[in-house]
Amino acid sequence: MKQQNSKSAFYYTVRLATRIILTIFCSLKVKGAENVLVKGAYIIVANHINWFDGFVLIALFKKKITFLAASYLFERPIVRRVFLSKLGCIPVGRAKTRKAIKETLNILKGGGIIGIFPEGGVRLTKEMHEIKRGALFLAHTANVPIIPVGIQGTNHVFSLSRKIPRPGRIIVNIGKPIYPEETDRGTTEIVVAKITELVRKNRIKRIVM
Repeated sequence: MKQQNSKSAFYYTVRLATRIILTIFCSLKVKGAENVLVKGAYIIVANHINWFDGFVLIALFKKKITFLAASYLFERPIVRRVFLSKLGCIPVGRAKTRKAIKETLNILKGGGIIGIFPEGGVRLTKEMHEIKRGALFLAHTANVPIIPVGIQGTNHVFSLSRKIPRPGRIIVNIGKPIYPEETDRGTTEIVVAKITELVRKNRIKRIVM
């Protein structure tokens, strides 16, 4: 219990710090906030263009998000100890798939929120192509909706090569809930098309300096 409380305290400290950073360095525009469900569990599925994307979601969504992260990221000591573990992220990999599914379904059953970047890594394209179907499987199994999210601008503002963020504009478009009745290719394409539409919506044409 003490460890869980420590993780929660760290999560909300990160949220506050992220909000401060966004206020100082960014012009943040959020569209579709009304699509976020007030009650019940759901899965956030977003495009992934920068390492900071997850922090933006943490800052914007009121309820705590448990992210699924590639297991190899937990092999990096600083990343694991400072962020992933303390934020309560669930490692996903071949050897840990069953455990990850069990933990995720338990969180959803308890009314929690799961965050997934289904492209399997950072992708700088304006369109989503192939995505992993794990989000669809989990949503279908737990009988919860998917909240699609399109993120723009984080790759211009934040970079691992820069110690200080570059002032700029970040746009987050939140789509209406999707209730997947199947996990087939057709349903996957619907999710891909929706997130691509959200990424293109109000697209940033220039970097705000």
